[in-house]
Amino acid sequence: MIKPITLQIDADIVDAFNQASASQQQVMQTIVSLWLKQMVKPDNLEAITQEIRQEAASNGLTAAVLEDLMGDD
Repeated sequence: MIKPITLQIDADIVDAFNQASASQQQVMQTIVSLWLKQMVKPDNLEAITQEIRQEAASNGLTAAVLEDLMGDD
C-alpha cells in the first residue's frame, strides 16, 4: 500500500520536481521511497542494495535510464 507523506524540502528541489516529466517524477518518488525504506529497516547492505536494484528495475530504472536522467540537467 502506498500513502502520501509531507516533507519539508528545499525550494529548488521542489521546483525541479514540479518541472520534471511524470516519468521522471515517478523515478524520483521511487528512489526516495527506497531510500526511506532503507533508513527505517536495518538490514545488511547487500540485501538493501539488491532490493533497491530489483525495485528500480521493476519500475524501469535501468542503468541506461538513470544515466539519461542524470544527464538531463
